[in-house]
Amino acid sequence: MPFLRGKLLGNGFSPRAREELQWLLDQLERYYEHVSRAGIVEERHLRAVKSFYRDIVVVLSMERA
Repeated sequence: MPFLRGKLLGNGFSPRAREELQWLLDQLERYYEHVSRAGIVEERHLRAVKSFYRDIVVVLSMERA
C-alpha cells in the first residue's frame, strides 16, 4: 500500500484531489485489513476492490480534465 500511496499522492495533484485520493486510499487500506482478517477472499471482496479502482480513476481523470 505505501508504494501505491506514494505514486498517487506524489504526482502534484491539486489539494482537493490529493485529499480525495488520501481518503480513498485510507478506506482501501481499512478494507484490505478487514478482508485479510476474514481469511478468505470472496467475489464480493473483488467487486469492492474494483469499485475502489474505479473511484480512484475518476479522481485522477477529473484532475486531468
